Amino acid sequence: MLKMFRLVMVLFAASYTALAGAADMGAMVMHPWVREAPPTAAALGAFMVLQNHGAKPLVLVGAESAAAGEVQLHRTVMADGMAKMIRQNSIEIPAGGQVEFKPGDYHLMLMKPKQVLKAGDKVGITLKFKDGSSLPATFEVRAGMAMPMNHGNMHSGH
Repeated sequence: MLKMFRLVMVLFAASYTALAGAADMGAMVMHPWVREAPPTAAALGAFMVLQNHGAKPLVLVGAESAAAGEVQLHRTVMADGMAKMIRQNSIEIPAGGQVEFKPGDYHLMLMKPKQVLKAGDKVGITLKFKDGSSLPATFEVRAGMAMPMNHGNMHSGH
């Protein structure tokens, strides 16, 4: 029994350290939102500003959410006069800089939503970085193309 308790405590400490890592390095999610989509949508777009207040670049390599079967990193690019979504393996956030995830550019794709999300719903998404750290954030579902600028929606990995 004591061995099991120690194992649980070690695993808890390790997961807490990984979650705290990105926030400790100065990563911050601002203005997180998910675009509301029809109930039959196979994917939803998620947007934010990802800031890096640290002295080293951060490399985003993935994300996960209990609200979706998979979360992918994407970028919309123009090719031959047509917009194409291209899956990204990673996105670098420069030291002291930020990357804006917005419609028509970088964004997260919540593939195979597990439930219908409506305006006002909250979605937890955890960002995963190359160094093994994670940053959880809460995204609000918004109708249409609304880009919130409410600074009360700022999130960091505290």
